[in-house]
Amino acid sequence: MERTSRTLPYTIRFVGLLGSHSLCRNPKFMATAVDLGRELIRRKIKLAYGGGSVGLQGAVASTVFTNGGLVRGFTPGYIATRRVYEPTYSVEHTVPSNYYKYFEMNHAVEAFIVLPGGVDTMEGLFTLISWASEGLDNKLIGLLNIGGYFNNLIKFLDDAVRQNFMSLS
Repeated sequence: MERTSRTLPYTIRFVGLLGSHSLCRNPKFMATAVDLGRELIRRKIKLAYGGGSVGLQGAVASTVFTNGGLVRGFTPGYIATRRVYEPTYSVEHTVPSNYYKYFEMNHAVEAFIVLPGGVDTMEGLFTLISWASEGLDNKLIGLLNIGGYFNNLIKFLDDAVRQNFMSLS
């Protein structure tokens, strides 16, 4: 898998964010999420995320929103009606399911940043990878590998490429 930085022929203006809506035990994760929000503001990059105001996603969204940045939340209806999360910062779109959340975000953004998270985060990441492998879309995807969180996932993906179960591209 590609682990190097590359210079893009264009400037990214709108990113999608995948990551945990839960508070994690490691304070470094939350601090890095806030730093990411500050960097998005510094670069004048808009944010689309899964909605709500909690966890790592909430920390990034809060930082962007409170510093004058544009934030769009895409919240599945079953979560919105249960009021599991506090309200979304800025604009909230209610979508039928997680799949449609990724679908709508994918149409709004130019790239994705993936923060540490659990099953829902992996569902989103693998949905995006699947779309790319099927030629449906090919957005840039960056893993913010805080504390080596994604090391085992990267090893798995490298092995899948080595075994010819997926292409490097």
